Amino acid sequence: MRRKLIPILAFLLIISTLGPLQPVMASSTQDEVVKIAKEYIGVPYKFGGTTPSGFDCSGFIKYVMDKADVKMPRTASEQYNSGEAVKKANLQKGDLVFFETYKPGPSHSGIYVGDGKFIHASSSKGITISSVNDPYYWGPRYLGAKRVIKEEKTEAAVAKVEEQPKRILGEGEFHDVATNHWAFNEIKKLSVQSIISGYGNHKFGPNDKLTRAQIAALLSRAVGLDTSSRVHGFSDVSDEHWGVGAIAAADRAGYFSYLAGDAFNPNEPVTRDEIAVLFAKAFDLTVSESDDLLFSDVDSSNWAHKEISALQSSGIVKGFEDGTYRPSNQVTRAEFSKILYNALY
Repeated sequence: MRRKLIPILAFLLIISTLGPLQPVMASSTQDEVVKIAKEYIGVPYKFGGTTPSGFDCSGFIKYVMDKADVKMPRTASEQYNSGEAVKKANLQKGDLVFFETYKPGPSHSGIYVGDGKFIHASSSKGITISSVNDPYYWGPRYLGAKRVIKEEKTEAAVAKVEEQPKRILGEGEFHDVATNHWAFNEIKKLSVQSIISGYGNHKFGPNDKLTRAQIAALLSRAVGLDTSSRVHGFSDVSDEHWGVGAIAAADRAGYFSYLAGDAFNPNEPVTRDEIAVLFAKAFDLTVSESDDLLFSDVDSSNWAHKEISALQSSGIVKGFEDGTYRPSNQVTRAEFSKILYNALY
């Protein structure tokens, strides 16, 4: 049996107070800031926190910006006095958004990630994503925005923009995933639902490989595992690792029980046979010795043949046109999107 899951992903980003600063010149820094920020989704809130063991709103912003070589002061009020004022209608990725909550002036902040959303450190949910226009809380408390990252207007940058496809994108669509792509509908649905995101500049990277840490994070969020604890049994995952909470949660759930020894190898690309084992565990698929395998390149000698069979019999995977499963192939973002969509819906 597989269970239907409605994943809820929220990305909250809290801004530290900054002193007056000049906008930083960096043509791709906006996307880099958003990419870095999203790596810490699920990290718990900690008053005064400035590290991945726990962040407050301004500590999180300073940490993310520092990693992108954008130097920022520590407090939200100082951050509010930095950069250039931006109208809400003109917000761009990487802009800082500020809110007036428990006291006059900027008392909460976050990083704008596009599509009317910002990532911040929520006192109740940790690092999460919220709507700037949320009518119940954030919308009425919106104070203003500042741009601390200034786009570099070079000939190379202009040329790169001109090279972008001219297709007008709908919600959840990406320039590098054409409407006739075999996983277009699945990627779009998961993107609209904020289950999986792109890289910025409306790029998805459908052929990019997924690492073990990324898979742990995606599966933990999809099935709603509690990622607040950082206790795990792996020797190569530090408390400072961006995905330690999700890795620990997946470890406790037994997803990675197939790994020998105490090494997790978080940056190791995940193979298609591993995906079968992970999905069988995460979605409670029935694994039976009697299931017949229809893939020409998978037989009973494969260590994951039962799980691969379970994915096939449940309709989650169909394999390739030549009748193969290709168990040793590394999983791409498009393949993972297709499999996850089939498991969820």
